Amino acid sequence: MKKNSATENDEKRVVRLLIHLKSGKKFIVKTGKDFNTNFGLIKKDDLERINTVIKSHKGEEFFITEPTFVDLLKKVKRGPQTTHFKDIGFIIAFTGLSSGWRVVELGTGSGILTAYLANIVKPNGHVYSYEIRKEFYEIAKKNLEFLGLDKYVTLKLKDCREGIDERNVDIVISDFRDPWNALDHIYNALKPGGFYIALFPNITSVYELLKHIGNYPFIIEFIGEVFYREWVFEEPALRPKNTGLVHTEFIVISRKITK
Repeated sequence: MKKNSATENDEKRVVRLLIHLKSGKKFIVKTGKDFNTNFGLIKKDDLERINTVIKSHKGEEFFITEPTFVDLLKKVKRGPQTTHFKDIGFIIAFTGLSSGWRVVELGTGSGILTAYLANIVKPNGHVYSYEIRKEFYEIAKKNLEFLGLDKYVTLKLKDCREGIDERNVDIVISDFRDPWNALDHIYNALKPGGFYIALFPNITSVYELLKHIGNYPFIIEFIGEVFYREWVFEEPALRPKNTGLVHTEFIVISRKITK
């Protein structure tokens, strides 16, 4: 089928990242037409340039470059509360998650954690993500397509407590209220030595999981939180921000053992 001119023109447009030099504010923009900001209008011809400084009609300077995965992630639609990047980073560092791993995620939500996982395990790994709410499933689907990661993810509109289809996976990550009701399926999905990671908003849920997980051959490797605080440089002073991001969620990391 022949494409119309509007579709062809849209496919030729590429995405750019603009960083305003004075404020540090970032903009994700497509080439092909002028872009207007509160710092002034930027001509479409300037948006075709790359890795250089361009100016708006007000003389405001922007650095123009290609956006990274993390830059694009800030533009996706958010639905339910998402896993914070500090917790995602800790999970990756603790487990050694890398390209080629097979991952099962229980509770897709907006697909933010899903996207991080897919971006790491590609091109040879894969993420299988379970979600029971149709509205979250649709949000995640669109987000993964926008990020170009959909081919590395299989989204399933299914209750994991009724079964997990995959076997011999490297890691299972759960982010829903009662994963202890899916422990049979989680254990059977994992390969020996594979990681099971549970994320919870409160400590009572952690306690509930620990009461149940003792009935399975899992060894607990970590129970805790990850703290995060930014510092601000305002010459000549360097000070911490008055408000820090302390608690986001509790993390329980365990590994499947066989006897």
